[in-house]
Amino acid sequence: MTASRSAPAGHDAVPGGHGLADTGPRFVLLMTVLTASSVSMLNTVLAPEPDDTPGDALGCLLAAGMDPDGRNLDNLLINLRSPDALAACMSGVPAVQYGKGMVATAVLLAVAALVFRWQPRLRERWRPTVPSEDLDADGSLAAALRELCGRAGVTSGVRFRVDPARTTSGAVVYGRPGAYTVCLHAGLLVRRTTDPEGFRAVVLHELAHVRNRDVVYASASTALWRVFVVLALLPYLWHEGGLLLSGLTGRTDSPFWPGAASRITFSVLTGLLLVCLVHLARADLLRRRELHADARAVSCGALPSAWAHRDPDGAVTTSVRRVTALLRTHPSWAERQRALAEPGRLPGAGAPALLLVGVSGTLLVNTVGEVVPRLSTSEGGAWLATAFLAPVLYVSLARSAATARTRGQTLSGLRAGGWLGCGLVLGEVVRGNRGTDWLGPEPQFLLGLLLTAAVAAAWSAQCAYLALGLAGRGPRHAAGLLNLLVTAVVLWGGLYWWYTTGAYQSMGVYSRAEQFRDLVRQASPGAWGPYARELTAITESLPTLTALDTGVLLPGAALALWLLPLVLRASTAGASGLRLGRTLAAGAAGGLLCWAMLLAVYRVQHGRRPATWAERSGPYGFVHAWLVIAAVLAACVLTAAVVAAVSRRLWLPRALLAVAATQLLAHAAVFVLFSADGCLGPFRVFADRCHWVPSSGRVLVTLVAGNTLAPAVFLGACAAVGGAAVGWAVRRPGRGRAARPGDPAPAPVPAAGSRWRRPAPAGAVLALAVPTLLLFVTARTGDAPSSPAGKVSASDAPGDPVTDLVDAAPRARSEKIRVWQALAWLGHGGLEHSRAIGEAAGDLGDALTAAGEQRPGEDGRVRLDEGRFRRVCGTLAERATDALAYFPVPDRDLQKRWSASLSAVSRHGRTCREAMTPGSGGYRSDAERARAFDTALQKMLDAVGSLMPLLEEIGEVALPASRDPDAG
Repeated sequence: MTASRSAPAGHDAVPGGHGLADTGPRFVLLMTVLTASSVSMLNTVLAPEPDDTPGDALGCLLAAGMDPDGRNLDNLLINLRSPDALAACMSGVPAVQYGKGMVATAVLLAVAALVFRWQPRLRERWRPTVPSEDLDADGSLAAALRELCGRAGVTSGVRFRVDPARTTSGAVVYGRPGAYTVCLHAGLLVRRTTDPEGFRAVVLHELAHVRNRDVVYASASTALWRVFVVLALLPYLWHEGGLLLSGLTGRTDSPFWPGAASRITFSVLTGLLLVCLVHLARADLLRRRELHADARAVSCGALPSAWAHRDPDGAVTTSVRRVTALLRTHPSWAERQRALAEPGRLPGAGAPALLLVGVSGTLLVNTVGEVVPRLSTSEGGAWLATAFLAPVLYVSLARSAATARTRGQTLSGLRAGGWLGCGLVLGEVVRGNRGTDWLGPEPQFLLGLLLTAAVAAAWSAQCAYLALGLAGRGPRHAAGLLNLLVTAVVLWGGLYWWYTTGAYQSMGVYSRAEQFRDLVRQASPGAWGPYARELTAITESLPTLTALDTGVLLPGAALALWLLPLVLRASTAGASGLRLGRTLAAGAAGGLLCWAMLLAVYRVQHGRRPATWAERSGPYGFVHAWLVIAAVLAACVLTAAVVAAVSRRLWLPRALLAVAATQLLAHAAVFVLFSADGCLGPFRVFADRCHWVPSSGRVLVTLVAGNTLAPAVFLGACAAVGGAAVGWAVRRPGRGRAARPGDPAPAPVPAAGSRWRRPAPAGAVLALAVPTLLLFVTARTGDAPSSPAGKVSASDAPGDPVTDLVDAAPRARSEKIRVWQALAWLGHGGLEHSRAIGEAAGDLGDALTAAGEQRPGEDGRVRLDEGRFRRVCGTLAERATDALAYFPVPDRDLQKRWSASLSAVSRHGRTCREAMTPGSGGYRSDAERARAFDTALQKMLDAVGSLMPLLEEIGEVALPASRDPDAG
């Protein structure tokens, strides 16, 4: 770490070094990403998977219809077509073993540890130095260095040496804990006589690196990065690049080319992205540590004037210098001077740093998920990313909030959240590519990640600002812990939504699947024709609403998002900027808006009310409940957006408080309108007579609350982000004037006591929290009928059986792929099922032959062995049913004929079995039973006969050479 370039996070953070806390988690995240990437990269190099045979797991996927040249969506739907068959096929396939990669990574870490340990000695051998005592004739240098060590708080473990070959006036520190070396350049000793303050500043800066443990961070990251590049990254890029080059030059006969080009390109791009990510993140961290060391040196007695140097004029433009500045590990002199002149200018991670943090979190989920299957699930991946992202975000914003409050300013957090969200989106764009498309057919769902990060950052920053008004370290630390937990849950909820719903929506799954539409129809059977538009809206909203109300964590976080700022406001003085009265008034206005919207819904529903109660309880009632839910959500979203747009300070807590008030008034409206339904005249929807029925109102309130309490808060928070952005854009032209000397400076906001100063805030807490808690409890434990979302949420996640999506996978573009698909389909169960059906059909033929050999009775009819026919017909039906559960034939035309024949065998086989079972099937006479048996037997034999030609056609697809008479 040299003194010629370096950086602070602010003077307020220097004394105890607490301002450095945000860089620690970021270093940990960076090193974790490197280690996790090493496992998968080294395993790929040491144990490459074959990609030119349909064996093992690849064979199961090919049999299910996977096409490497196809789209992501088509390959994803493999899991939705035949999940049980795929699970059964994959159960016999050994999982990918990462043993070699883990052992190689352990070796890599050991080598990095050795490099870390031997770096100081190698440095001294490469550039010889001499002890400082050899150049200290009168002992004044040693006395000055001891005095500076005392000022810096470094009393042991440091030795001073001099590099006689360096004529510059700088210094560098290296080593490891307990054995640090501060190497002074020869020019610095000359500077000691001409510029003593400059000498003191340089030495104090280097000692600040020792005090702040910067040397450990820099040396460890450098050692791991260099070893990673040599032992993991370069061999991996060589391996993947070789595969890509062989394909591009036509030196491969793999049937998966050029489909494999996209996967290999993705792998190479990921490696290159990792290079850029690590270098940029490490450079940013080192620049920040340099600035921290500058600030600490000043706090220990160095004069800021010692940094009064000019950067050399370069030949490049300013825009180019801004880009190249991101690559340097030391800040410019101008940046260092600005940081020293503005205490707290860099209290937390900057915008580019948070962008890199977002990309790192996404890559971490990708790399660790490959090695640890449990963390590859939606919930595990969301928790893994949250565990690293939340501490970095919270610590950075907490430091920024403290600095902003001391300077009489507020902190939005929106900019930091926007950069973090951009990092998440960028990481997902690269991470999500597994086929020929990159963004997917509906990339707008990626905005969900951006909104997730923006909401989490804005709420955390503004809540941290409010918590600084508490008196005492204990209450502030407790509020900080709650802030971190809620921020983590919000991040987890957004990431969980993405992994379970958003990622699939971006690929177009829910735009094609009829799963939710059919489930809604099953939940409320009836005539849905007049409600086609409502049914579409319900189908598209279900995935998001169910994901926003998962388990207990998300509803609890939704409650804490507005309750914690309200409690903080009630625990401090009135100068917090929350403006409780205006906020609650805005919530009341939103409640009135909801009343008006509900009356409009009731008026529309009255105009199309069915004539009978039976019809009203079907699709009409289901649609009415969802229109009420939509009205409540719309009122909350509009209220949040407007409140955030007109608020200049603490706009997100204010918007969420307004949403809480709006919800209470909205549920009161739901209760009143439904309880007095029959008395509403032109607004009646169900009842025909005027009665006050509070039990009905409670039922609808419970149903609506179960679908709106948590989603309304989260959707309102997203709307508040948009509203705040619009408000900022509108007010921006009026804020362009720079501050003039005569303008009053913003006054710092005074800290407040911990008592409940006024009854109004305490009353607001009780008035909002108690009813909302009752609604939460009622919605979770009430005895009302299941909510619409509850009725259809049993199969709302991708991976459940959806048999009506498509009959089979789209036809593969490559003939080689079609051959391998057919071979895999036959080899992984197609032939086995066909053989089982043939054996069952043979048993049926034997039974028929045995019956034909019998002599007719006196009535001229042959008496059949009912037990035998019952058994063989049932066996044949079961074999056909098992074959139907197998993968579809990887050809849509053949699949339709194959499925029709198997369905006929299964259906008529069951009829045959029932006809041979006396007392079953509802037959009125033995003659009717005999006719049913004859008909079912004939149709079953015809269907079995059509299966063999179909199997031959599938074989011709698998073995195209058999169709060529000249083929050898």
